[in-house]
Amino acid sequence: MKRKMLLILTLSTILIFSISVVASAERSSHYLESYHSTIVAEGNKKILIDFLVFGTGKMTSIGVTQIEVQKKSGSTWVTDQTLKSSSYPNFLASNKILHASQVRINGVVGTEYRAIVTFYAANSNGSDSKNYTSSTVTCK
Repeated sequence: MKRKMLLILTLSTILIFSISVVASAERSSHYLESYHSTIVAEGNKKILIDFLVFGTGKMTSIGVTQIEVQKKSGSTWVTDQTLKSSSYPNFLASNKILHASQVRINGVVGTEYRAIVTFYAANSNGSDSKNYTSSTVTCK
């Protein structure tokens, strides 16, 4: 009976620690819970970049500070344009837990594009930012 109780206690402890490790690995920082961006070739030379970011709580500022749009030139990626929150007010929100938005850009048909999105969240305790590189699309 003692062996069975010891086994159950050991397995329970392992399970609890496993859950704790998984939960902490999913959180990006003390300010950014999670974030994601997608890039879509819509056609007619239009490319849509959208993003979604979750803070760890209500943030004084949350969203994206910049999107670096890159195009493929041979075998390397080069910056095509940089979109900054100072020119795109929809990139950041105030006093929210999450923020989502999008931007459309013009591309060149047949060219591959990707976006490096800088996510940002801040509250009275501090701030953090993380970069995310999207998948690749070919402009249509």
